[in-house]
Amino acid sequence: MLKIAVLTALFCAACYAADPVLQERAAGHCMDYSHTQMDVECLEKMWKYYHMYKGAGWEPCSSFLDTFSARKYSASQCKASLDRCGDSKDNKACCKSIYCFLSQARKTPTN
Repeated sequence: MLKIAVLTALFCAACYAADPVLQERAAGHCMDYSHTQMDVECLEKMWKYYHMYKGAGWEPCSSFLDTFSARKYSASQCKASLDRCGDSKDNKACCKSIYCFLSQARKTPTN
């Protein structure tokens, strides 16, 4: 029984990663907004699922967590990260932008 559950979970994870409709649902309506316009719920979803929405070559934001400061970022620092994200579509810069806006809302992710 456990073996079937594990195989089902792996199969579902593989399908989820490859299905653009499921990826869109992961980010929900959040991708329609700039990071500056997202509420905390969207920022948290983007932190968890940004890499799924963007696809191949993007790492989960949590993989960069150790490189971000634990202190609260200023509005100008968040804007600079957002600009780098927009200019280059850089995985780390986009995750830092999400992290930054979450930190401003006092919701810093831990994973």
